[in-house]
Amino acid sequence: MGKNTNKKKKGIGSITKLHRNYGYITTNSFGQEDEEIPFEISPGMIKIIDGKEMIEYSKEVNFELKKGVTLRDRIIREAINLQFDKHNIILKERVTSVPYLQQVRDKFDLFNIELPSYQNMKTEMTDDVSMMVKELRGTGMTQSEIEVFQNKINESNEQIYKTDDDILYEYLKFKGFQPYMLEFLVNGVFLDKNILSQVYSISSDNQKHYQISDVVQLSEIDATFREKILKWILGIENAYKSLLSRISTQQLGGDKVAENVVLHWKNSPDRIKQEQYKRATNRYKYLIYSDQYDYIGNPGIFPLDDLMDQMDLTSLESLLTVFDKFAKEKIKYQGQEIKSIFPWVRDIVLHKEILRDLRLIRNAAAHGRPIIPAIMNPDYNPNWDLEFDNPEGRTKIKSWVLFSPVNLVTQNMFEVNEAEATKLMNTIFGNPYRKAWFELNFIYRRFIAMFDPKRYNDFSSEKTDFLNYEVEDGRTDSEKKLNPRLYNMGDTVMFEKTKTPPPFRVISNEAFMAENVADIHCQNMAENIGKYF
Repeated sequence: MGKNTNKKKKGIGSITKLHRNYGYITTNSFGQEDEEIPFEISPGMIKIIDGKEMIEYSKEVNFELKKGVTLRDRIIREAINLQFDKHNIILKERVTSVPYLQQVRDKFDLFNIELPSYQNMKTEMTDDVSMMVKELRGTGMTQSEIEVFQNKINESNEQIYKTDDDILYEYLKFKGFQPYMLEFLVNGVFLDKNILSQVYSISSDNQKHYQISDVVQLSEIDATFREKILKWILGIENAYKSLLSRISTQQLGGDKVAENVVLHWKNSPDRIKQEQYKRATNRYKYLIYSDQYDYIGNPGIFPLDDLMDQMDLTSLESLLTVFDKFAKEKIKYQGQEIKSIFPWVRDIVLHKEILRDLRLIRNAAAHGRPIIPAIMNPDYNPNWDLEFDNPEGRTKIKSWVLFSPVNLVTQNMFEVNEAEATKLMNTIFGNPYRKAWFELNFIYRRFIAMFDPKRYNDFSSEKTDFLNYEVEDGRTDSEKKLNPRLYNMGDTVMFEKTKTPPPFRVISNEAFMAENVADIHCQNMAENIGKYF
C-alpha cells in the first residue's frame, strides 16, 4: 500500500468494536482501506435505561482525526468529536466489569489452561491433612486426640470451601497463581483456542493444553528476566559514570569539564538538578573519605563522582549531554586554550534518544510489572493494525536513529526488499518495550564494548546463558528452578504446527539481531563523530 497523501482531518466510518470504555471505528477516509482507529466512549454516550447502563451510538459515524496523542510512550491517532446518525441510533448494554474468578475461568478456557474438577481441587488441597494424621500417630497422641484434631481441621475446611468460588480461589493460591499472572494469558505469549482453530486449522482435540504450574513457571522466569534487565541497565549507567570519572581525573582538560558540569548543576533552575546538587554537597560530610578532596578551598565545587552518585538512568542522558557540551568548548589550561576530545562521550550523545527509551523497560522491571507480555502483546499499541500496513505513512519509523542498519539486517535475514523490511521492523519499533529491549542489546555491543570490554564480555556471557535456546539443558529440575533460562518457559504457541515463534525465540533472536545491527552501525562511527567535531 502506498504512502498516505490524504491530509483530511475529518472522516466517516463504521463502529465495529465496542468495549466498556472505548471502541474502534473502521474507515477508508485517510488513504488506506479498513483502518481501525480507537475512540473513547464519552459520558454523553451513556444512558441509563431500566436501571442498566446503555451505550448510545450509530453504526455509521462522522468524526475528526486527532494526531500526535501520546499513549504508553507511543504517538497514536484517535477519533474525537463523534457525530452519530440520529435516525439510526443503536442502544447496546455496556459491558460490566468481570469478577476476578470469572476472569480466571474465561481466560483459562480461552488459552487451554486446565483446571481439575472442584472435588479434585478440594481433595488435592486436603491431602496434607491425611499426611499430618499419619505423622501424628507416631508422636504418642492417642487415637481420640488425633480424631479431635482431624475433626477440627475438617470443620475448618468446610468453612473455607463452602462454594465453588471458595474452592477455586483457595486452589489458585495453593498452586501459587496470583491475579497479576492473568497478564501472561494474551496472544503473543500464548495463542488462544480460536486462533489455533480458525487461523491454523488445529482442532480442539489437537491443541496443546497447559497446567497452572506452566503459567506460574512463566511468571518466575519473567521475574528472573526483570532482575537481569535491571542489572544490565544499571551496568550501562555505571559504565558511563566510570567513563566520566576516568576522564575527569585522568585525561587532559577533563577536570575543567567536570568542574563546569558541577557548576551547571549548581546554577540550574531545574528542581531535580538542585536536589541532586544539594545531596552531593553532603555526600562525604564528616566522613574520612572527604580527605581526598579540598572542599574548603573549592567552595561550591566537588568531584563529579559526588554528583553522579545522586543520579540514575533518568539523569544519564542530561549528564552526558552537558558533559559533551562543555567538552566542545575551549578551556584555558596552563596558559593555553585547548579543546578536549572525548569520543566515547560524543558517540553516545549523538544517539542519546536510545538511552531515553530504556526508561520504560527499566521502570517496569523495577516495579515488578511483567515484561514478557509487554514485549509480546500486539494489543499494547492500539494503532498496531494500521501502522503495520503502512509504517512509513503512519509512524516516524524512518526517523529512528537505527532505521538504516536495522532495515539492512532485516532485508538480509528475511530476503525481502526495503519496504517489506520496514513492515517487519515495525514489530520492534511499534512496541516501546520491545524497542527498548532491542536497544539495550545494541547499546552494549555498539557503545559499551568500545570503552569497557570487560563489562561487555560479562554482559554477553550472562545474556547468552539466559537466552540461547539452541543448547541442550542437562541441568536438574532444582537447578532450573533456582536459575531458570528463558527457554525453560517452553513452547506456548505450538511452533511446529503454527510456525509462530514462541516468546523465548523472539526475545532471543532480536537480542542477537541487535548485535548484527551494532556491527553495521559501528562501520560509520568514525565518520559520524568526525562530522560532529
